[in-house]
Amino acid sequence: MPRKRRKSKAHPVDLMAWEMIFQTGRDYFDDAKDAGIEVDEYGRADDAAVAEAWQRLGEEYMDNWTDKHSKPWALREFGQPAVRRRLRRR
Repeated sequence: MPRKRRKSKAHPVDLMAWEMIFQTGRDYFDDAKDAGIEVDEYGRADDAAVAEAWQRLGEEYMDNWTDKHSKPWALREFGQPAVRRRLRRR
């Protein structure tokens, strides 16, 4: 019997909530706030929370990054996200 295919643990809604913060460092459209991410009155999230989310979701975010003329704020601030190894089938 074939193995059940596993879904990514990164939820698309989760990535969408962090997208503006990863790009600019601020939540301009209240997406993060609506998703329950704490931001201050200027739309900035806590650096530790952003760093954790960047390590968890950054690889997927960078796979979809299309603007080759600029770097996202999170990449400049926290460096390259952790690369998760994908298991190969035999």
